[in-house]
Amino acid sequence: MPEAIYNTKNILEVSSVDIGDLKKLALKSKSKRYRLCMHHTNDDPTHEMLIVFYKAGFMPPHRHPIGKSESYHVVEGSMTVYFFDNNGNIKSCIDLEESKKKGDKPFLYRLSSNEWHMPVPTSEWLVYHETFTGPFEKNNDVEFPDWAPIEGDEKKINNFMNNCNNYYKNNL
Repeated sequence: MPEAIYNTKNILEVSSVDIGDLKKLALKSKSKRYRLCMHHTNDDPTHEMLIVFYKAGFMPPHRHPIGKSESYHVVEGSMTVYFFDNNGNIKSCIDLEESKKKGDKPFLYRLSSNEWHMPVPTSEWLVYHETFTGPFEKNNDVEFPDWAPIEGDEKKINNFMNNCNNYYKNNL
């Protein structure tokens, strides 16, 4: 099952009904996430995606090449973004939540370096708008570290996430 759909319109509108449909697709997907690519192709210079992520899902730590940037804008729910050193040690993390919460947490962040990072939903559902510098070639633009678990290895994922949760409890 594909985990993304691409926009084919010149003017795209996204409603709460569309988000509900994306949530249904996310529940059916192996990764428990689904994305609406608002750009037309991987060759576009700017990539904008609406990503729906169920809390039970896992996105491995990854990084992007120097010269590429990405930003996350939380539309619904909340997340913690973890940052790692080259050995897999957590360096820091930030909490993001939707802006309508009117709290002191940010709802938007931009990463302009090739830091290892990992978004983790902290609400049942996370919906966020991601912007990434295109064009996009998965084999060149996303690097996964050897020290991180891969999707599907539940035992390693659980141990890894327990370490992240312990870091969070002890450092925030």
